[in-house]
Amino acid sequence: MTVDLVGTSAAGIDREARDAAGDRALSWAGTLFVLAVIVHNGDHLRRGADKLTADVFWLGTVGILVEVALVILIFQRHRLAPLAAVVTGLSLAAGYVEVHFLPGHGLLSDSFTSAAHVSPLSWFAASMEIVAALILVVVGARVVRARGGAPAVFAAASREPGFHLAGVHPIASIMVLSQTATLAISFFQAYG
Repeated sequence: MTVDLVGTSAAGIDREARDAAGDRALSWAGTLFVLAVIVHNGDHLRRGADKLTADVFWLGTVGILVEVALVILIFQRHRLAPLAAVVTGLSLAAGYVEVHFLPGHGLLSDSFTSAAHVSPLSWFAASMEIVAALILVVVGARVVRARGGAPAVFAAASREPGFHLAGVHPIASIMVLSQTATLAISFFQAYG
């Protein structure tokens, strides 16, 4: 009987260590993502939100809200954060490619390949955001696999401290504040 209790306890410790390692990896990927988002959106502000088509402006606005929500989940250490990183990271990376790296095609296009002049900073910023989103996908997928797959992640007991505590994390706070400022400046540039 004592052996079973020790084995159960060790398994619990192993699971906690695995979960903590996964959370740390996801936090590092999330930090890189925050940096990439700030650089890319800063480049958009530099170029001027008034230069964007309405569809790209509003898609970017929704994108910012999704990016902020993802970062909050990651730094809240929410049990669904790794799955959100996979799904959202892949969707965001595809969206960045669609908007900036495909030839101009009208709807949802701020094409760098079709523009007469695009600064190296714009290329770097958009590329950095794609790479950071794909890193979230890879790290999130590894964490999901380590935790027993998507069904196990969904079935796991909730261990997150609550939404209000996630905003206290410095990286999540930086993301929220910087993107709030980005949205305010963008709306002023586009409609002010």
